[in-house]
Parts: sequence; C-alpha cells; structure tokens
Amino acid sequence: MNQSANDSLEITHTKILKLGLLIDIFLPLAGFFLTVYLRDKLIQVQPLKNLELFFYILLAVSLSEVGAIFILKKRFSSNLVQKSTGQCFSLAKENPNASIQQFAERNLLSFAIIIFTFCFSPTIYGFIYYLFGGTWERFALFVAITFLFFQLFKPKMEELEKLSTRLDSGS
Repeated sequence: MNQSANDSLEITHTKILKLGLLIDIFLPLAGFFLTVYLRDKLIQVQPLKNLELFFYILLAVSLSEVGAIFILKKRFSSNLVQKSTGQCFSLAKENPNASIQQFAERNLLSFAIIIFTFCFSPTIYGFIYYLFGGTWERFALFVAITFLFFQLFKPKMEELEKLSTRLDSGS
C-alpha cells in the first residue's frame, strides 16, 4: 500500500473513531448525568411493580445485540468488496477523479454510524428503565455496556488495512 493511500486510511480511521467517541462515549455520559439530574430535581416517579423483570428483559435485549452487530460487521466487509467493483466504475463515470478509496471511505462512514447507533442502544434502554423508576446504578450499567460495545466493535486500523487490500485486489 502506498503512502498516500495509507495516510487516507488513517484519516478515515480517525474520522470514524471521533464519530464513535461522540456517539458512544460523549452522548451516553451527557445523557446519563442530565437524566439523573433532571429526574431527581424535576420529576417524581412512581416505580413500576415488575421493574425487576423489565430490567432483565432490557439487559437480555442489550446483550443479544452483540450477535447482531457482529453479523452486520462481517456482512458489510464482504459486501463492500463485492459491490465496490461495479459501483466504483459507475462512480468513476460520474466523477473521473473518484477512486475506490473514496467509495470505501463514504461507505465506511455510513456503516460506522449504523454500528455506533447499535452500540448506543443499551443507553437508550437504560434511559427507559430509569424513567420507569429504576435505579441510577442500573442505568449506569447500561451506559457501561455501551462503552464495552464501542470498545469491542470500533474499527481497528488492521481491519481497515485488510479491507483496503481486499478492495485493491478486487478492482
């Protein structure tokens, strides 16, 4: 891989990580503190009777998303290589300066938003649980699950290099 392609890949990787930090670290923390503050100061909540069962259902749904995210991530990388050849040629007709790298970057950023949104969903479940009268400690558990998902599914530079090599060999 040449130096300019490697630099472009590093820039894409940095953009994706910054996006992930915003969606999966900053938003959950800000939402957590804002929600806890507002509920304690402004809202009086009567807890539901079967809140314990509701907690375990939300926890199971959150943890089941690991499989969904893993499958999505694997399918994306294989589909990107297959689609890149045909779509890159149509992209090249529209814009002669376009390359496979630009095609891949655009798709990687779009896909990163999808993955990071899936990773963010446990925070939403924790928010719902907390608004129904749950404890802030369990809400924090859901936020921690979001952090864990981000750590597990954020794109690593090695993965992007491997995908880039597959794209270059496929064209």
